Amino acid sequence: MTQKQYSIRWEDDIAVSFEVDGVTYDSLDDVPNERDRRKLEALMDSSFDLELEHMSRTGGQGGGVNVEKVILSVFSGVAALMLLIAGFASYNNVLKLSREASAPGRVVEVVEQRQYVNEQDRIIETYYYPVVEFTASDGKRRSVQMSEGSSLPEYEAGDEVTVLYNPDRPLDARIKSFGSSALMWVLPGITGILGLAFLGAVIAVRKFMPAEE
Repeated sequence: MTQKQYSIRWEDDIAVSFEVDGVTYDSLDDVPNERDRRKLEALMDSSFDLELEHMSRTGGQGGGVNVEKVILSVFSGVAALMLLIAGFASYNNVLKLSREASAPGRVVEVVEQRQYVNEQDRIIETYYYPVVEFTASDGKRRSVQMSEGSSLPEYEAGDEVTVLYNPDRPLDARIKSFGSSALMWVLPGITGILGLAFLGAVIAVRKFMPAEE
């Protein structure tokens, strides 16, 4: 008496069809013979046991993805990107500072602008932007609204200030102050700190990761 042949077709660790002596069924419920169903169930259980045994021997890695290495790669990429942005922004700031010229200026107007700080809750705040007149090195008098505003007016019409500007583009100007200088370094500062934090995490994880056999 010949024994029946049983087989299971798997896709992504999921049983998608069952075969008994060449007859294919889409699910176990479709198999008419109860003894055949039990045989197929036992075959499925043995397949799972073999997979679990293989994973336990290989540390759950086998031929799959090493999660630790993926995380390290992502963190390394983020660190490199943040440090690159910080370096590029710092270079641009140093280049801008080296090109800037200064000239005496006077605040002629303070422009009020109402802006949303939270559009969902419709919260509006008023910001104040000084308009400064100064004479650039080309002898032309210019009036520039500064791009740095504040929630409280820091200047009044008639205030004397020092203007820093790009001689090639005099409208690219700012008032000489601690606030305007600090604002230039916000982006490189934040990205630099984040880059160093991610880099430190990568170094720490690599240091304490168990060595591969």
